[in-house]
Amino acid sequence: MLEVDYKKNCTGCSACANICPRGCIRMTADCEGFLYPEVNEEQCMDCGLCENVCPMLHKPKQHELVAVYGAKNSDDAVRFTSSSGGMFTLLAEEVLRQGGVVAGAALDEKLAVRHVLVDNAADLFKLRGSKYVQSEIGTIYREVRQQLLAGKKVLFSGTPCQIAGLKGYLVKPFANLLTVDVVCHGVPSPKVYRKHLAELGEEAGEPVVQVRFRDKAKGWKSGETLFLTEHQRFGASKRQETYMRLFLNNISIRPSCGECAFNNKRSLADITIADYWGIDKQFPEFDDDKGVTLVLVNSSAGADLLALVKEQAELIVTDFAKGAEYNLAVSKSLPLHSQRAFFFEQLDAYTLKELAERCLE
Repeated sequence: MLEVDYKKNCTGCSACANICPRGCIRMTADCEGFLYPEVNEEQCMDCGLCENVCPMLHKPKQHELVAVYGAKNSDDAVRFTSSSGGMFTLLAEEVLRQGGVVAGAALDEKLAVRHVLVDNAADLFKLRGSKYVQSEIGTIYREVRQQLLAGKKVLFSGTPCQIAGLKGYLVKPFANLLTVDVVCHGVPSPKVYRKHLAELGEEAGEPVVQVRFRDKAKGWKSGETLFLTEHQRFGASKRQETYMRLFLNNISIRPSCGECAFNNKRSLADITIADYWGIDKQFPEFDDDKGVTLVLVNSSAGADLLALVKEQAELIVTDFAKGAEYNLAVSKSLPLHSQRAFFFEQLDAYTLKELAERCLE
């Protein structure tokens, strides 16, 4: 039976809940708003499947990369609505063109972030762009398995620990599965996210109806995080906006994110993508401030997929050290903020703006 005795040892990937043959594991939010497995001990038959699929009990080792690129989607309109260079869209479109499906994080009608399946290009916009909150996996691993067993090609995108969770759940490799993960600074609490939406809605006198975590109207490097109601707009640069400040200072993120087990060449995905920060310094001729994706190719399957879309992109060869130079999360985990415990202890007592002032000033 799976036991989470130390919260840093659980990423919330939900592989255990999905694999349990008796359905006696459910993902339950703790006081910080993060999901953890809760086991019904009376129903549990100690089959050990949950322990077998847990990525934190079977951490990956470092591997050599096949290739590293800076990359841009040739379609500027797609790049504008993407977080960085729009390469995920190209990869997803190729899988859809082959009759496959794509799984990724999307905002639902209540602005919650959940993993969903998309089977047509018109709906790809739902998966495009960063969502700075831990997405709910739900039963998406089971849905992916059904598609794979039906012979469909599947592209699954998510954080590195979610890729590890999926692969643990599937147990065996599938030739028709392709995976893309995003270099992850950490995942903020859904509870903090909901609190921010509620506080902004209260201030506006109407609910937030749209979130743009990475708006590029002022450029890729000066991108803003925006929360929009029907008549008002709240937001600032990602380092000044309250929700993002708490996230980027490692106050609102999950305990396990302070010591990531899946970055620094330990990804289980076929391709890893990230913002190529520093491209303006390393390859200034390649930078137009519309976004550049750092692409780490981890497998031959990833290399094959990238080769299919390269005619629709601009690529420049680089290396891991350059890619990690200005994007620390590529190779390192940043420690949890010293005020993190205080922040969550006082989360229900103060507004996020007040907590940011207390913890960060």
